[in-house]
Amino acid sequence: MIKEREEKIKRAEKGRAKILGFSTVGLRGTGDGGNYQAYNFTLEVSSEFKSAYKTEVVWEVYPMGVPQVQEGLEVNVKIDADDPAIVYPGINGVAFSWLGTQMHNKSKKNKKVV
Repeated sequence: MIKEREEKIKRAEKGRAKILGFSTVGLRGTGDGGNYQAYNFTLEVSSEFKSAYKTEVVWEVYPMGVPQVQEGLEVNVKIDADDPAIVYPGINGVAFSWLGTQMHNKSKKNKKVV
């Protein structure tokens, strides 16, 4: 599974994303960069080949990454080749959250539209 994930990231297209907002999700842990908090980010993403569009992603933010992921900042990203809604951070101290993404997608499905 790790090898598949690495391949997906390798095939992803370089882009830029403006951070429009973020909120915590119920996921914290310890990884290669120490302790992290997972956040759901709302991004405006674009690339050389794609017009700007909005998406939501869950990233794990380590202490060293906090200053680089503030609202209004533009950051380097990689856009998934199979699903442009999936955006990988290109920032030291920030990692794509595979588990957080699964949790977030599941909670979105469980929300009822009134």
